[in-house]
Amino acid sequence: MLVENTNTAMRIWVKNMICTIVLSVSLVLLYMAHLLKEPVFGIGQLEVTIFLCLVYFIIILPPIVLKYQFVFVSLEENILSVKYYTIGFIPGARKSFEFPVSEFYKYELGKSLFKLRESIILYRKVKKGVAKYPPISLTGLKENQRNKLITLFTSLSKVHK
Repeated sequence: MLVENTNTAMRIWVKNMICTIVLSVSLVLLYMAHLLKEPVFGIGQLEVTIFLCLVYFIIILPPIVLKYQFVFVSLEENILSVKYYTIGFIPGARKSFEFPVSEFYKYELGKSLFKLRESIILYRKVKKGVAKYPPISLTGLKENQRNKLITLFTSLSKVHK
């Protein structure tokens, strides 16, 4: 079984790059080509710059605030593999782990930021007790991918309680 959201990660990355290029080119044209040197209808370079930057941040901030992550979960030959990292201009550290399915203990779902962000925390049985992994954001997953993951982890935790 495989669950990954490469398409979402690439879409966000491309959108960020296009927005950055459009903003940069717009500002260069605005100031280097001396567009709107004299205000038109009371709108000058400063107002246009502020407007462009606001639009830019409105487009760029949601994936950052909602903590979208690239998520790759694979279950092959009784080995659970999980890889994930934060999507954005400054990507987070790439985290990954894998362990035998027999060591899977349980999972917990969590919601934050007015229930806009959803994450899952995995637990693993180890010799000294139970290990808790850092939360994995489910916000960037489509509904069917999210349901697949929850179904997978539910089936694993029922078998190994």
